[in-house]
Amino acid sequence: MPAPAHRFSLSIEDSIPAFQVLAFEGTEGISRPYVFTIDLVSECADPDLERLLHQQAFLTFDGSDSGIHGQIYQIRQRDSGARLTHYSVTLVPHFSYLAHRTNQRIFQSLTVPQIISRVLKDHGILENAHQFQLNGTCLPREYCVQYQETDLHFIQRLCEEEGMHFHFQHSRKGHVLVFGDNQSLFRKLSRATPYHQNSGMIAEEPVIRSFSTRLETRTSHTARRDYDFEHAGWQPHAEYRPGNNKAQPDLEDYTWPGHFQTSERGRLLSQQALERHRCDYQQAEGESDQPLLVSGHFLPLSNHPREEWNKLWLLTHIHHQGRQPQVLEETFSGTKTGDEEDLIQGYRNRFLATPWDVFFRPALLHRKPRIPGSQTARVTGPESEQVYCDAHGRIKVKFHWDRESTLTDTSSTWLRVAAHWAGNMHGGVTIPRVGMEVLVTFIDGDPDQPIVSGCLPNSLNPVPYALPAHKYRSVFRSRSAPTGSGFNELHLEDRSEQELIYVRAQRDMEQKIIHDSRLEVGNERSETIKGNSISVVEAEERRTTGADRKVRVKANDYLHVDNNSYLRAGQILVAEAGQQVHIKAGANLILDAGASITLKAGGQHIVIGAGGIFSSSPIDQGGAPVTGASSVSGLPTPVAALLNASLVTQKQAFRSAAEKAAPVCAICLKVKEQQA
Repeated sequence: MPAPAHRFSLSIEDSIPAFQVLAFEGTEGISRPYVFTIDLVSECADPDLERLLHQQAFLTFDGSDSGIHGQIYQIRQRDSGARLTHYSVTLVPHFSYLAHRTNQRIFQSLTVPQIISRVLKDHGILENAHQFQLNGTCLPREYCVQYQETDLHFIQRLCEEEGMHFHFQHSRKGHVLVFGDNQSLFRKLSRATPYHQNSGMIAEEPVIRSFSTRLETRTSHTARRDYDFEHAGWQPHAEYRPGNNKAQPDLEDYTWPGHFQTSERGRLLSQQALERHRCDYQQAEGESDQPLLVSGHFLPLSNHPREEWNKLWLLTHIHHQGRQPQVLEETFSGTKTGDEEDLIQGYRNRFLATPWDVFFRPALLHRKPRIPGSQTARVTGPESEQVYCDAHGRIKVKFHWDRESTLTDTSSTWLRVAAHWAGNMHGGVTIPRVGMEVLVTFIDGDPDQPIVSGCLPNSLNPVPYALPAHKYRSVFRSRSAPTGSGFNELHLEDRSEQELIYVRAQRDMEQKIIHDSRLEVGNERSETIKGNSISVVEAEERRTTGADRKVRVKANDYLHVDNNSYLRAGQILVAEAGQQVHIKAGANLILDAGASITLKAGGQHIVIGAGGIFSSSPIDQGGAPVTGASSVSGLPTPVAALLNASLVTQKQAFRSAAEKAAPVCAICLKVKEQQA
């Protein structure tokens, strides 16, 4: 009995001309978009090709609902005959259109499914056209960058990194993009397909004509290691080796960095990596004329002489071919030429499959783009902040290529800032401020791992001093924040004969020296203090002046010595007061001269010398003493409190002692004062 005639057809949405399928050829597979090239004929020689482009279409393999749904990605009009015109169209999923949009964008605190859904939504692939069937939990990615890669490449890369796969489910109404991370989401084909060895005889039903398997050496265990600066004393490490591992030899895949911070995450990634290596350790290859075969589905195989092969096989890749030359009524001759040599009529396919119980993980075919050099960016933060950082001194930036972020604290993840020195509670800290332009480098060229390596001046942030006029000047100048235009500054001038170290404090300046401090000035030292100057020396103070010492006090001068005070002049000691010189002693006042003592006042004088005591006039008894200016009010409180005896009482005691030729007794003086 002859095999049932295949009838291929292409249904195009809103298509006015009638097209008949002459032949088609296409490939489909898990985690890859399908592509079908379909040769058509039509009696219409002038269709609106542009109107047909991007239309949805359904290619059926057997005249039923089994087939491929997609969009017309390409259409070509070819030769025209007496009655029929040849056309060629390419059918792809809507998902393939993502290969034509290249983008650079940042996703923050989103899971991979959330990122994928956002990208698909941008292309009109809404929730009813894609779905996620996941058993595992996807952790949010703190910072994920799409950099100079197409949306299609980006999604495929994310799926490969997360161990997720995707396939398509087709119907006449459309196709659904299904993402998953396990075997349970794969559907089983409606019926088993028997194995029938290709003997040249025509089978009564679709069969598998060829089926073979192969085993190939693969990695036997995996190991991953990473680094987390927030837990620098612990290095994350994980590995995975199946408990019943019989693989020989011992072949390890060790990868750094592993992109994980916890042991659980590291073990999961290590397990997925080994599953990826070994998913095609055993792989079947076959040929059939079964039009129901669809990638991402389980194929029930039956009637194979090797009984253990009569089980479910996951179809991972299928190459379809079909041809019905009977549509060429005017040209078909039955002659095999060119591509028709292997297939003159009907449907055939070739497929790859893996055992149903082996987890499928997509290979890492879509590598993450690398940034080999550095980029510049602008420091961002809240509008009210001039300096915005976290406990680690990290900052946020906005890259010049980022079209979606704003100049706020949500523009990027936290970026570590390189320091010239960093130790345990010591090192250097200079936080780049909001609005500055910074130089950003990427660890291992990874766009997801940026760090700030320096700052750059620009037209908005020029250098502190004009260049090249001050090209010999090295400057460190800060700026008062959060408000004000003041600044602190340290600069070094290295121009010959003008060398200078300049220090400026906008407000206060503090120095703390634990041990010794030494200052040597080769020439002059000038110091101007516009307020008070307070100096406390808790031990001995010594000072030597090589030449004159000149001190001018524009108000009063107070000297408080708790113990003794000594003043020595090598030759002459002069004390001059505009009105009065008052020398006061609590007990005795002694004037000791080697030659003579002269007292001059009011045109009179007294001279005491070796020859005797001489007076310019006789000394009379009586007279009123002049009251001396009190020093008590001018002294600090502790000193003034020590002087309880009045000045008048002291003068009277001195006069009485002189009259009686008796010395002054301090104790007696105190008693008399109390009695008075």
